[in-house]
Amino acid sequence: MKRLLTLYLVCAVAVVFAQKPVKPNINKAFNSWNYGKYKEAKEIIDVSMTDPKLSLDPKTWLYAGLIYATIDTSSNPAVHNLDPNAFEKARDAFKKADELKGNKSDLFYTNQGGFPVPKTLAIDQLAGYYLNKGAMAYQEDDFKTAIKNFEKSQQLKPDDTTSYFYAGVAANADENYQQARTYMETYLKNGGKMVEAYYVIINAYALNNQKDKAVEVARQAKVKFPRNMEIPKLEIQYLLELNRINEAKAGLQEAIKSEPNNFILHYYLAYTHFQSKEYDEAKASAQRALQIDPKSFDAQILLAKCYYVDAEKIKKEMASLGISEADKKKRYELDKVYVEKLKAALPYWEKAEQLNPSDTEVLDALYLIYVDLGMEAQVKRIEKRYKELGLDN
Repeated sequence: MKRLLTLYLVCAVAVVFAQKPVKPNINKAFNSWNYGKYKEAKEIIDVSMTDPKLSLDPKTWLYAGLIYATIDTSSNPAVHNLDPNAFEKARDAFKKADELKGNKSDLFYTNQGGFPVPKTLAIDQLAGYYLNKGAMAYQEDDFKTAIKNFEKSQQLKPDDTTSYFYAGVAANADENYQQARTYMETYLKNGGKMVEAYYVIINAYALNNQKDKAVEVARQAKVKFPRNMEIPKLEIQYLLELNRINEAKAGLQEAIKSEPNNFILHYYLAYTHFQSKEYDEAKASAQRALQIDPKSFDAQILLAKCYYVDAEKIKKEMASLGISEADKKKRYELDKVYVEKLKAALPYWEKAEQLNPSDTEVLDALYLIYVDLGMEAQVKRIEKRYKELGLDN
């Protein structure tokens, strides 16, 4: 009986110890976290956050943020699984710490080396962790995971630019264009300055059948990036698709009156004429652009295309002919015209090659012209160039 009583007392003591309540103590919670005792740290900080006095101390929430951030970012499943909502709790704890701190100086904690670490630095490091994790997911083409991590970084630093830009790029790659637009708009609102953000926004509006908005954003971008060569193309493209052709031309022609020696204006007027299939007018504007900037590859290749269009028309007409004697005779006559058109276009393509010897569009056009003109030596030269560039013709 005595032995049974002793055993009962031992068990009773064990139960008492097992049921001993966790007491609120933010310093103990912090020290447990600092020495890797994350489960213990979580238990203590949880009760500390509900304590009437400690819940009003901003350091309680700073430590809670650190503890839960560690749980969310831990690669150890035993730690990571301590709370499925660790990120949200960390984010909210840091926010609460700021609210309680008010306008006082930044909170800080002391690391194991004895050095003070400001809360803002801790937030920067945590946001950087999610940013890097998102970037690694993006490299693996896991765009949804990338976006999820970029959004965590955004929630920690809502005034940031990098996380919004990266999220916009990832959403765009995931073909979620409207989401990408939202990210990029926030990026610009926060002070972002990358022209690529405008490309994403313009593209999203266009794909959403809001080409008028695409034009509006393109015009905003033109003001910010006056030397950019692509933004005006997008504006003109969507003006043409909206059948606002005269608006596109009129705007350029009016601008040219004020700036007659502005290469970009003449180039885009040529581009507008080309898109409208007004090839003679396109030639004139492209030649004027080249008078201003003789080394412009863009203007040179546009001029070459204008001349090549004439040859392409003849070639298509020849291809449509049958095998009757009349068709054969007509093909023969057209072939002579075709050759003359190719000869007229050839110098402009060769000039384009001089300006950019590695452009495949130029090499392809030259290859076809040389083949049709029977210029074997030049055909071999282009084939050699293809090999040098690691391309197959």
